[in-house]
Amino acid sequence: MLKKVMDILLWILLLGGVIGLTGFAETERNHTLCKQIDVKIMQNDSAFFITPAEIRALISAQQGEVTKKSLDKIDVKAMEEMLKSNAYIDNAQVFATPDGVLHVSVAQKKPMVRVISAGNESYYLDTKGNLMPLSPDFTALVMVVNGKIKEPYARFSKNNMEAMQGDTSVHSLLPSIYKLSGFIYHNPVWKALIPEIYVDSAQEFCLIPRVGNQRIIFGDSTNMQQKFARLWVLYRDGFGYAGKWNDYSQINLKYNHQIVCTKK
Repeated sequence: MLKKVMDILLWILLLGGVIGLTGFAETERNHTLCKQIDVKIMQNDSAFFITPAEIRALISAQQGEVTKKSLDKIDVKAMEEMLKSNAYIDNAQVFATPDGVLHVSVAQKKPMVRVISAGNESYYLDTKGNLMPLSPDFTALVMVVNGKIKEPYARFSKNNMEAMQGDTSVHSLLPSIYKLSGFIYHNPVWKALIPEIYVDSAQEFCLIPRVGNQRIIFGDSTNMQQKFARLWVLYRDGFGYAGKWNDYSQINLKYNHQIVCTKK
């Protein structure tokens, strides 16, 4: 019985020691001064839509001069939320280490298509369906959608195109632009062949191919897979063997189960 009591007391003492050491370490950490901000930006190419200097400036604007401030006075959660709200940032993580370094890791949004409206306003749609403004310093080499597009950036900047696809209360061409350009973007063949999409007055799509002088009348964004499958058969078995890329001014994919080609 006495041995059992001694074992319990020993475990209590050990647990108390661990808790004490943990509390001491946390206290020491809280009184550690921030001596450096280490900013890392993750991007998929050489384009920096936001720079480490700009991130440091955003942090200073929100929380003042962070360096030489004790770590317990730095609100890392508020800092993360502020960075995530930036139009160029997809995600952000902020944490401090006992050596006094504040680590800021930022993932940029990845632009997928550039939209040019009828009023000559330009912005990007990223791979997750969010709008991005143009950068004064960098231009993404992505597919362009232009023509009779009426949607201004300011009205839809907070909307997500994937969410809008199922929302019948919002009337906009942007979800269809996102859907069609996403299909092309994620297919290496079509991404190489289709650099531009034009929106006509009926709010239907016309694909402008890189090879050949014809226009491809696509219609709306419904039945995309079937339309592209028919176009691929035409390229492979029709134009491919005949070698007559430039004999046609128009390829019409709007009609079910057929392609209508117009000669020049």
